[in-house]
Amino acid sequence: MPSNTPFFRRLLIVIKQTAYEEYTQLKLRGQAPKALRWTRLESRYHSHKQCVESLLDILKKNNVSYSCVNRVELDRQHLADVDLMVAVGGDGTVLSSAHFLDHGTIPLLGINSDPISEEDKLVKKKKGDERR
Repeated sequence: MPSNTPFFRRLLIVIKQTAYEEYTQLKLRGQAPKALRWTRLESRYHSHKQCVESLLDILKKNNVSYSCVNRVELDRQHLADVDLMVAVGGDGTVLSSAHFLDHGTIPLLGINSDPISEEDKLVKKKKGDERR
């Protein structure tokens, strides 16, 4: 009989801060660039937030223990008693999260929170990298 105990008991969710959030803070201080595509930034922000909320809902429904940290606030102290690190954002979030891991003792799962194209949204294995 399969066990209902999760394999990973304690997750650390590393969440990126979007450009929309960063530029909004600059805008409040009167320092944001004037030629920004606010509509596009806001749309991508909402996609990212929806992804994060969906992930957290799944974890809650499955009684998985987790804590969240902003990518820029991530520190080695956050890794205490962590079984799995999940980086939610893009390539930069995954790479910066990986810098804190030592020799593969904690696995890292990357989630692209705002895929640009429909192909990026599909989970499929490619035979090769068409960029090469």
